[in-house]
Amino acid sequence: MRLSKKKLNNFIAVWDITGLESLHDVDAARFEMENWEKLRIVSILKEETHPAKPRSIPLQMILLRARYNSQRHYEIYEFATALSYNEVKEIFEKSPQVMVDAIRECGYEIYSDRVLKKTQVIT
Repeated sequence: MRLSKKKLNNFIAVWDITGLESLHDVDAARFEMENWEKLRIVSILKEETHPAKPRSIPLQMILLRARYNSQRHYEIYEFATALSYNEVKEIFEKSPQVMVDAIRECGYEIYSDRVLKKTQVIT
């Protein structure tokens, strides 16, 4: 009996105290960039106009936004899952805390300005 290996999809999720701000498909962005590089090389060899460069994940801008808006307590994580982009998005909409807890447990923290309930002071 063979176990089927399901491909893991890589994502970057950005959320704050108001909820999910953005979800980025890392694999799709990588595929688009690799495809663009191949097309660009062919266009150079054929002396044709170059195709437009695809948009990449604006991670530096996301980090800048998170640092500048510290009152919103941003969290940025990279994670891998067998779920599709739409499935991840749907879970974030239906039960965001379940998804956030799973990502915090299994994902890689890029940035976190999270405030734990123990450290919050209410005046």
